[in-house]
Amino acid sequence: MMHTRRNFIACMLMALAPWRGATAADAASLPIDFAEFAGGLAQPRGLLFAPDGSLYVAEQLSGEIARIGVDGRLTRIARGFESPHDLELDAAGHLYVADTGAGRIAKIDRAGTVSTFVDELESPVDLAFAPNGELWVCELTGKVRAFASATRSRTVVALKGPHGLAFARNGDTFINDWRGNQVVRLDAKGLLHPFADLAGPVGLSFSPAGELIVAQPQARRITRIGPDGRQQLLAEGLSEPRDPVFDRQGRLYVAETMAGRVLRHAGRW
Repeated sequence: MMHTRRNFIACMLMALAPWRGATAADAASLPIDFAEFAGGLAQPRGLLFAPDGSLYVAEQLSGEIARIGVDGRLTRIARGFESPHDLELDAAGHLYVADTGAGRIAKIDRAGTVSTFVDELESPVDLAFAPNGELWVCELTGKVRAFASATRSRTVVALKGPHGLAFARNGDTFINDWRGNQVVRLDAKGLLHPFADLAGPVGLSFSPAGELIVAQPQARRITRIGPDGRQQLLAEGLSEPRDPVFDRQGRLYVAETMAGRVLRHAGRW
């Protein structure tokens, strides 16, 4: 049984791995309003802005965590992870890593010491702190779990393949169902509602205007979804875009995984 379970998780990680069909020419075909912000990264994803304006990046291929300062300087602050997928910060400034290949959530304290916050998870791929302080974790094998502490957790919802979540101000939570090809809405009462059909959504973020920005790596596009569920294509032809995020100035950043870089949208919302 354990052997079968490990094989299943391994297959899921292979499905998550960057699509090898992209070429250098593909990576160059960008919309005019995107520009490279940082390059030379080993399959970046899990973009996260810190309160000081620096940008944290998980490098899936090398197993490292990088920090890009407000001056543009890139520093690798931790290594030794197995296919890290996402990052999150708590109020005390500790960094959490979805260490997907190791089946754990790692914690990097402010001194740079790495420890295990919780382990024995099944392909944890996304992290986000809820308004009540719980750390929500998407396990790609089917569960979204909420951790009040390392020893206290609950299952929030079960989906085909949760991969990204964002909390709305009204108490709703939006979750990508990667394998289900849709974005769903979990209301404040815990009821699940279909919200938008979308091919392979991975990572999502609210824009300053309250729209959802969703990356679709296999479709090689970024889609904007309004509060009414109406979709608008923002960009296509990207080399596996993932994990959109906004800075304090309202600018959109996206990890272009196979091109090894982070893109920045020139405009604002």
